[in-house]
Amino acid sequence: MKAHDRGLTLIEVLVALTVLTVGMLGLASMLLGGLQASRIALQHSQAVALAADVADCIRANRAGGNSYALAAGTTLSEPTRTCSAAGECTAPEMAATDLYRWQQSVLRALPGAQTAVTVTPVGTTPAHAYAIRILWTQSGDSAAAEFSLTVQA
Repeated sequence: MKAHDRGLTLIEVLVALTVLTVGMLGLASMLLGGLQASRIALQHSQAVALAADVADCIRANRAGGNSYALAAGTTLSEPTRTCSAAGECTAPEMAATDLYRWQQSVLRALPGAQTAVTVTPVGTTPAHAYAIRILWTQSGDSAAAEFSLTVQA
């Protein structure tokens, strides 16, 4: 083996290490992007489940009607009366308890969350349309995320 051949082998090893390093950095970047997308998907799934939860409460307490209205940015205080058994509270008291419990669940599950429920009467019927809206700050991203669900009860 000649002296200049040994130098060529060292250059080949350095080039191979450089290519391997660039490939590993690309792989790490893809892994981090995948983790962030997974976290965002989890938060969106939680928002869907939480909106469906309050929609079920609204359907179960149709007599509560307008009591489910919640302005955006409003943080509810704990109701004076907690309703744990059927017939223990009036429909508006049950709605207040439902909204408070739901909002607390949303605040625990999603970072920087805000909740809103808009109640709109449907024609001359006793039914109402409820627009349930959850806003939150996505983890690792400055962009706000939003989920909306409209139900009629």
